Amino acid sequence: MNAFLAIFVWLVMAAILVTGVVLAVVKGSLVVLIIGMIAFILAVAKIGCLSH
Repeated sequence: MNAFLAIFVWLVMAAILVTGVVLAVVKGSLVVLIIGMIAFILAVAKIGCLSH
């Protein structure tokens, strides 16, 4: 994976997780946070295990 693409993916995932945390705190909505966490876990599991 290209280094710039990897940085971009991490920044996008961080933005999704931060949005989820903000919505959970401000509005009490956990939907974005839960979906973001599941997507993050799946992405790290898939991408992180490719090198092994």
